[in-house]
Amino acid sequence: MERSPIKGYRPVVYSQEFMGTSLRYDFNSYKILDQEESELRSNRNPFSVIVLTALLAIENKKVTDEGLKEIKHDLYDEMMKREMDKGTRQGLYDYHRFNFF
Repeated sequence: MERSPIKGYRPVVYSQEFMGTSLRYDFNSYKILDQEESELRSNRNPFSVIVLTALLAIENKKVTDEGLKEIKHDLYDEMMKREMDKGTRQGLYDYHRFNFF
């Protein structure tokens, strides 16, 4: 499965010019679609659950309500498997609520 519409696309600069004034931002980029679901699931870093959520959201854009429920249960199971404390889980839930789905 091709995971990116433009293979190798990694923006690293943003520039804007107007009437003799220019602005340039140089930055690193992280491409969620380049991540492997299995590696995210095995990574103990709590942020990998956030990236996993984003990856699943991108890959399941037309998910039904039932499918969305399954994804959320899967992510809950993933957090429990990692033995995350309640505060960490709540932080991830809050992040999910305001940024995904």
